[in-house]
Amino acid sequence: MTLAEGEYEFTCDECDGDGSLQVVQPPEDEDDEPTLVWERCDDCRGESRLLVDDKETAEKIRWGQTPTRAPAG
Repeated sequence: MTLAEGEYEFTCDECDGDGSLQVVQPPEDEDDEPTLVWERCDDCRGESRLLVDDKETAEKIRWGQTPTRAPAG
């Protein structure tokens, strides 16, 4: 799959490329303890990668991230 012009691919920084996050689920009963559960990452929708435009790419690079793929050309 080729990337569109101006589109870059990054590993999702929210889930660190895992596609899921561990979150605290509130207890169902008052006497229970909260539990940790795995949920799909909302940022990358579980795909482990983000496709971003030129403007967001510049910001990610400024914060030290490196794209995993860039558009051909």
